[in-house]
Amino acid sequence: MFGRVDPDTGESSHPPMELVRLAIPRRVYTQSHIDYVIEATAEVFRQRERIRGLRIIEEPQALRHFTAKFEEV
Repeated sequence: MFGRVDPDTGESSHPPMELVRLAIPRRVYTQSHIDYVIEATAEVFRQRERIRGLRIIEEPQALRHFTAKFEEV
């Protein structure tokens, strides 16, 4: 989300920390929805060694993390 592309060189700069934000709107989901999110997150963590990274191949000027296009690394 906070990485940037140098306009002169075209190279990506990486932020000091790589964070994932999980936003859940209040009063919208039931406990079973939250339980599912916890189970899915735990499963991703269990398979973290098998999951490959992604590289941004196309991005807009603003809010690139919402509408960027990716490919597997």
